[in-house]
Amino acid sequence: MNGPIELTATGIELRRGRRTILDGVDVAVPAGRIAALTGPSGSGKTSLLTVLAALQAPDRGEVRYDGQAVTPRTRDPWSGRVQIAHQSFGLLSLLTAAENVELAAQGLPTARRLERRPLRAAARDALERVGLAARADHLVDDLSGGEQQRIALARAMSTAPALLLADEPTAQLDAENRERVTDLLLDLARRGATVVVATHDQELTGRCDLVLTLRDGVLA
Repeated sequence: MNGPIELTATGIELRRGRRTILDGVDVAVPAGRIAALTGPSGSGKTSLLTVLAALQAPDRGEVRYDGQAVTPRTRDPWSGRVQIAHQSFGLLSLLTAAENVELAAQGLPTARRLERRPLRAAARDALERVGLAARADHLVDDLSGGEQQRIALARAMSTAPALLLADEPTAQLDAENRERVTDLLLDLARRGATVVVATHDQELTGRCDLVLTLRDGVLA
């Protein structure tokens, strides 16, 4: 992982038309910690994750990884080291679970890309960690919403990211798999990654190192 990433953001403002989505948000997550991003639906959690992942530029403000400013245009050197697991999954329905996980490697710099056999092994290892090794060769359309959610998380983890952002990673899971995913995220932080999860899950929130609460686009 080349060490966890210290994540900071200052003065983040984001607008859509006349609507203010984020209003002067400051974030500081120390390297190797896990932070819960909480707040009611519509408070701006998903938008903030997207900005923190440098997939969307804010109207004002700055995101920094290890003190270096990063934008969608300058994100490439961080590809693979920074991953996001979207709530909408972003999976390709015509591919299998394993093939979807393997897609994460396409964003890696050429020097870090694996050969075909190690790539398959890494994908299956990631699926094993989320309890879906037996579903590796199933098409995504044949899987439940909760299984697709875990595949999206496995894909994000498969490149051993130094910064992982996850949007509602336990939302559609039963109690057993919520616990599995929670333990997995905590273990990822213990092993040297920085993790930020947007969540309504109070049990997951209670086990995080710090809690950031958004209300109407403002960090409380």
